Amino acid sequence: MTGRRPSRTAAGSGETSPPKAARAGKVFRTEPASGASPAAAQGEAAVDASAAQRSRRPGRAVERIGYLAFTESAVLEPPPLVVISGKESGLAAEARQKLVEQVLPDESLRPLNLDVVSAPALDGFASLGEKLATLPFLAARRMVILRDVIELRNEDRIALRDAIPKDVEHAVLVIDDAGIPKPQRGRAPKDKVTSLGFTEGHPHAWVIDTDLDERQREAYVERLAKRCGVAVEAAARHYLAALESADEIRNAVERLSLVTKKITKDHVEDYVQPPGDPKLWDLGNAVARGDVGTALRLARDMTRRSEEAIGPLIWLAGDAQIAWELSHGASPQAWAAATGQSPFRAFKLIDVARRRSPARAREAVRLTMRALEDAITGKRLPDQALEEVIVRLAGRLV
Repeated sequence: MTGRRPSRTAAGSGETSPPKAARAGKVFRTEPASGASPAAAQGEAAVDASAAQRSRRPGRAVERIGYLAFTESAVLEPPPLVVISGKESGLAAEARQKLVEQVLPDESLRPLNLDVVSAPALDGFASLGEKLATLPFLAARRMVILRDVIELRNEDRIALRDAIPKDVEHAVLVIDDAGIPKPQRGRAPKDKVTSLGFTEGHPHAWVIDTDLDERQREAYVERLAKRCGVAVEAAARHYLAALESADEIRNAVERLSLVTKKITKDHVEDYVQPPGDPKLWDLGNAVARGDVGTALRLARDMTRRSEEAIGPLIWLAGDAQIAWELSHGASPQAWAAATGQSPFRAFKLIDVARRRSPARAREAVRLTMRALEDAITGKRLPDQALEEVIVRLAGRLV
């Protein structure tokens, strides 16, 4: 008789055995499914991390856990090796603290059972095995934390990887490899040790990933707002999530919580200092909200001479291009990632993109580009071309 063999279950648990890929020791990511709301993402993170704990088996060598899933879970028994990866060094510090609380919940026992060492300060890693072999004092396990591993050169990373014991029983080694790596000179090494590379050959390890995608960053904003006792509007949450790093997000939420109990889009815009000439931002904002009079006044203040209108024309042409891309489904974050510019400029144009159909957005691009070309080639006076563009765009004649 043909057919698929039913999955085996663990005795008394009702759970299926891990799939073949898991038994082979491949990496699994225990993070919320994409497309969820920030609130759902937080709930799913805890559920996923709890599932990761339940599914831990000898054959599952490496489990990759997202920062949110880890910090919101009730996982109590970290494996002998934990690697913290990603670019968010601030979140890595929070993850380290939670690991300490899990392994050594009694603070009075930490001075004798916790070693925190900066990896670049070590003269080789021969002492690492000795630290991990030391018996814990009045505790089930002791802990060794290696910080600043991201600063090591690749040859030192190879030495560290090779020095990590494979049979640690009463200790937990935490390798904090989070942060932005420094550029390495010379040719790219053949044996490049990534964060995951430190887990090579180990029977069980965690890799805690501190990088957050767009959805997770919004969930992080919600978590910070709840911690600070404030509410955050949806538009403000999008703005905050677009900040450069988790540290900047935390600083913004904490500072804004001192002046308001409900963070709005206007609060965030006032907090964030946009790059570039503020007058250009003001001009673009006036055109976007349809304020013809203010836009014309700003343009005349910026263009004492006709040729000075070229800069504002370039700016408005850029805004038209961004609005066209947004009208075709691009997100501010995707636009920022593709151009290397601040996502806040795109955020300010979301309402414009919603009002314009793709055809009108395309016509706005043609209008601004034609005016810019005529101004540069001398077919028209730049200040006259600028005023026409402002009247047609802000007056919503396009």
